[in-house]
Amino acid sequence: MFENYLYNQLRRLVNQDVTVAVAEELYSGRLLSVNNSVLRLSESTDNYEREFRNVVVLLSEVSFIQVDAN
Repeated sequence: MFENYLYNQLRRLVNQDVTVAVAEELYSGRLLSVNNSVLRLSESTDNYEREFRNVVVLLSEVSFIQVDAN
């Protein structure tokens, strides 16, 4: 049930920057897509050339999501 609520909230945040906590990991980046079970975001690496990697997170594993206040 929580996943459905989270999904509905996250749909509004697609293409915005978010920080997602999963267990002891934090992922920060642009939310690319979300469905009923996973979210995908593009996270910038700390490399000199600013590469990006796609991160897939199960909604059931999310501890919290932080969004910049606009």
